[in-house]
Amino acid sequence: MTREDRRGIVVFSGCLVILAALGAFTLSVVQAPERDYDRVTLCNPNLPRFAQHIVVIDASDTLSPHQTHFLDTHLSSLLAAAAVNDRFSIFVLDDHYNGLSKPVVDLCKPNSGKDVSALTANQQFIQALYQERFEQPLGKAIEKAVSGGEQPVSPIYEALSDVAALNHFDPAAENVHLTIVSDMIQNSRAGSVFKRGSAAIDQLPLIDLRRARTRVFWLDRAKYQRYQTAELEASWQDYLGSVSRLEQIQRVRD
Repeated sequence: MTREDRRGIVVFSGCLVILAALGAFTLSVVQAPERDYDRVTLCNPNLPRFAQHIVVIDASDTLSPHQTHFLDTHLSSLLAAAAVNDRFSIFVLDDHYNGLSKPVVDLCKPNSGKDVSALTANQQFIQALYQERFEQPLGKAIEKAVSGGEQPVSPIYEALSDVAALNHFDPAAENVHLTIVSDMIQNSRAGSVFKRGSAAIDQLPLIDLRRARTRVFWLDRAKYQRYQTAELEASWQDYLGSVSRLEQIQRVRD
C-alpha cells in the first residue's frame, strides 16, 4: 500500500468520523425534550414544571383603572419570573355556572427564544410560538377577564371549591400558587355577606386547597365600604388559613 493510499484511508476515516458526529448532533437536536410539547396547552411532559399559577378573578363588579393596572403589573411580573414550562391557569367567577368559569387561559410558558442558540433551534419559530401562542392570548384573556360587568351573585366560595373538586391542580407542578382577585363580598346561596356580614364566611364548609400557597388581592370598593370590615377580613384570614397555605391578604385601593 502506497503512502498516498494510506493518506487517502486516513482522510476517508476522518470524514466518516465527522459525518457520524454531525449525525449524532442532529439527532440529539431533533429529539431534544425542548421540542416535545402539547400543541394546545404548550406544556412539555419531558421538562420539569416548577410551578402552576392559578388566578381566580372576581369580575362581579368592574375593576377600577388602578386595580386593573395593579393586576396587569402583578401578572406581568409573575410571567417574567416564571420558568419555562410553568403553567398559568386563569379563571373568572361565573354567575352562569354559579362558581368557576371554564379556563380563560390554561397554558404553559414556552421558551421565549432569547436564550436559544441559532445552531440548535429555529429561533424565529420559538419566538413566534411564544408571542403568538402564549404572550398575546394571555394578555387578551386577562383584559377580557377584568372588563366584565356587574353580576347579581358573587360565588367566591363556590369558585374555590371548584378549583379543588374539578382537579385544576396540575399534578406535575412542584408548587401551586393560588391568587384570588376579589372584593371578597361572598354573595350566593352558600352564604351572603350582605345578609350576615362576616358570619357568612365563618359558616362556609371546608374545602381542600392544601396544595396551594394562597394570596388574596382584596379589591376595595367605595360602595361596599360598610361590608368590607376588619371582621370580614379576619374571617377570610381564618377560613383560607384553615383550608390552604395562606400567605397574605393585600388590600388594593379603588
